Amino acid sequence: MQTVTISDARTFSLRDVQRRDLVRSDDLHVELLCFEAGQRDADVTVDHDRLYQVLEGEVIVRGEDTPRRLGKGTLLSVPSGITHTLENAGGGLLVVMATSRAS
Repeated sequence: MQTVTISDARTFSLRDVQRRDLVRSDDLHVELLCFEAGQRDADVTVDHDRLYQVLEGEVIVRGEDTPRRLGKGTLLSVPSGITHTLENAGGGLLVVMATSRAS
């Protein structure tokens, strides 16, 4: 078993989105994404379904369909093979947890 404290894992940079592995095993990958105001992550296409949970702030998820604006406490499932990007939709900090099967 492994215990992770999310508040300790939060890191921010004005240069780029900060990514921190919370859990990485043979079967599971959980990553914390931390955005400053106005930051956008690079486009990504994943090999496995990915679940995003907004822990703080608001995110715009741009994919193959209409962009979605999600707030704290919201979950979004992105199917494998879908190219998408995350963007901080607000003026404050954005923290998102991404969970998927390990590649």
